[in-house]
Amino acid sequence: MRAFVAVAIATVSFGLSPASAQVVASGAAPLPLAPDVAAIVDRGTLIVAMTSFDNPPFYSGSGKHLEGIDVTLAERVAEALGVKVEFNRDAETFNDVVAKVALGQADLAISKISRTHARAQVVAFSEPYARLRHALIFNRLKLARMTEGRDIAEVVRHFEGSIGVIENSSFATFAKERFPHATVVPFKTWDEVIEATIAGKVDASYRDEFEIRKVAVDRPDASISLRTVTINDARDSIAVAAPWDRPRLLGIVNQVIDERATQVTADELIALYRASTETEGGH
Repeated sequence: MRAFVAVAIATVSFGLSPASAQVVASGAAPLPLAPDVAAIVDRGTLIVAMTSFDNPPFYSGSGKHLEGIDVTLAERVAEALGVKVEFNRDAETFNDVVAKVALGQADLAISKISRTHARAQVVAFSEPYARLRHALIFNRLKLARMTEGRDIAEVVRHFEGSIGVIENSSFATFAKERFPHATVVPFKTWDEVIEATIAGKVDASYRDEFEIRKVAVDRPDASISLRTVTINDARDSIAVAAPWDRPRLLGIVNQVIDERATQVTADELIALYRASTETEGGH
């Protein structure tokens, strides 16, 4: 995975201010740190929650070999605070990652977390570091039957079929909001969602454009049975979750994100993902 690290750092770099420099007024002692920052600095460790499963190129690996965009962002925030980073990977779902922060078991959640209204009621979110369009991947045969004599955009806009999603994910919520007449079918994993779509057990899978496009990388033969439709007027905002009562910590996170020149794009993510899979395959 070392080649992936080099690509990731070269292509996706988050800016960083000098590590935890004390602010000193002229002729005075260093100013006291904000309480929410001081607690982390005193501990010497920033605890960051991530899911137990890998999600490259956002994060993958373990221990000292944990790598990816989210890992780099977490390390940059820790460096800004002048502390080490510790990753808590006990969470089984994305909602569980958010819960780690809400319950005080982690300082931040950096785990390709989507901002949703429900999550925003229990944690605070940073500015997005990626905005990805929503997308569907259809069973090609079922889509052909649904679109006989109809425009695809119209079929998607008023979709009444079945949609597979990951249970307890942001897209389980998005599906109910965007497709109120559809039947939303939750699955434990994304692989199960895709398998169900290929088998025709559901009409379509629903997630962000990166994850949908990634299917073609992982399953190049799937294009025979699947067809992708991107939804241009819906965005999935990927951000860092922080406790609602730690505004200065959130401010530091936002500064680290802001110091990066541009947001991460779907094209950039796909390029990084291809690089990581080629490295793993020994190509």
